[in-house]
Amino acid sequence: MRFWHKILLAVLVLFIAALDVSVVMVLKKSWQLNMASERKRAASEQLLITNSIYENLESNRFRGMSLNPELLVNVTQSYGQHYRKQGIELELRENGRLLYPIEDGGSPGQEEHIMTLAMPLPAPYQHLELAYNRDISGLYAQQQELNRFFVMINWIVGPTLVVLLYLLIRHLTKPLKLLSETTKTIAEGDYSNRVELNSRDEFGELAVNFNRMASVIEQRITDLAGMAEDKQRMVDNLAHELRTPLTSMQGFAELLTTANIDQEDQVKAGHYILSETVRLKNLAFKLLDLSVLRHQPLVLAEVDVASLFDIVAQTEQQRVTDNGLLLEMDSSIPAVWGDADLLAALLVNLIENAIPVSRPGQTICVLAYQQDGERVLEVQDSGSGMTEEQSRRAFEPFYRADPSRSRAYGHAGLGLSLCRQIAEAHQARIELLSAPGEGTRIRLFLSSAL
Repeated sequence: MRFWHKILLAVLVLFIAALDVSVVMVLKKSWQLNMASERKRAASEQLLITNSIYENLESNRFRGMSLNPELLVNVTQSYGQHYRKQGIELELRENGRLLYPIEDGGSPGQEEHIMTLAMPLPAPYQHLELAYNRDISGLYAQQQELNRFFVMINWIVGPTLVVLLYLLIRHLTKPLKLLSETTKTIAEGDYSNRVELNSRDEFGELAVNFNRMASVIEQRITDLAGMAEDKQRMVDNLAHELRTPLTSMQGFAELLTTANIDQEDQVKAGHYILSETVRLKNLAFKLLDLSVLRHQPLVLAEVDVASLFDIVAQTEQQRVTDNGLLLEMDSSIPAVWGDADLLAALLVNLIENAIPVSRPGQTICVLAYQQDGERVLEVQDSGSGMTEEQSRRAFEPFYRADPSRSRAYGHAGLGLSLCRQIAEAHQARIELLSAPGEGTRIRLFLSSAL
């Protein structure tokens, strides 16, 4: 049984029960009031008749007439005939013996609708008792008519109430139906569906909170889908990156162990295996750095720029020189706010990304300066540059603008992704400016909270 069915039946039963009980109580009270009114009227008329008969008997006694049964009957009969026209029957008894009427009157079966009151006459006639019998059949008929009217009203009000309650409850529970349908569509995977309900009552508040919950769920599902896609892409690219060097290392290792080759070929094979091992080691370290940055909060401190540049130069100077390039460093600020090791890793990765795209004789510049209230670390080269699409995807893990050249230098496409995460860990922003043939500038904007 649906919820609105339960409401309909409960309200219908309660309403009809309350209506019936109320009407029955009203009818009962009305009957009691009518009966009390009839009794009061009967008592008043009985007293009037009794006093009239008493005065008539007293008048006859004063005139010297004998008080015999015939006189009593005649006096009572004169009043009885008058009041019979009004539906009132009189009975006169002397010491319990019926004097008037001579035969019992009244129609059979009407006793239940007769109101009877009896009282003795005043002294010296207290041995006489006058009974007052009033026909109240009309009162019973009126009550029965009210009862029939009440039954008829029940038959009319019941179906009408069912229809009205059905329309009202269906209207009131419509928001529940909308919520149910929306929940069903969301459960089927359509997380963009929302409840369209313009109401300021509790259902309206429920719809607003439901839509807010659905938005959060949709965002979480989207984030999880994106994370799953990123992880799958990372796994796929990592497997691709590992397959080539591992296959080559396996081939050269088999060559060293199975073939009869001269010392020069042995050295060449050993150097290749060593270079591929170093490349795999760097790849593993970069993946580890990415993982650490996601789970470990930074403790920022003041970093001396001159010391930072010295560390970067010691790490990269030889590699820059071996590729026929120049490394220039210039700073107009004494210090920046951040983590020294991560900032050094950022600059090293940017320099290593600049080396394969630069031609011999060109210069890689590392700068530190202040701009618009922010402290900036910048690495720029005069290399081949990148297209707009390449610039947009440059910070994606494993993405390489020139795969062949990056592979030749042992790059896996993780450097700029690591730089982006270093920037996020510093709550800083990183900016890439590049154009084909015009080189590349990458700037990190740090807070100047010194």
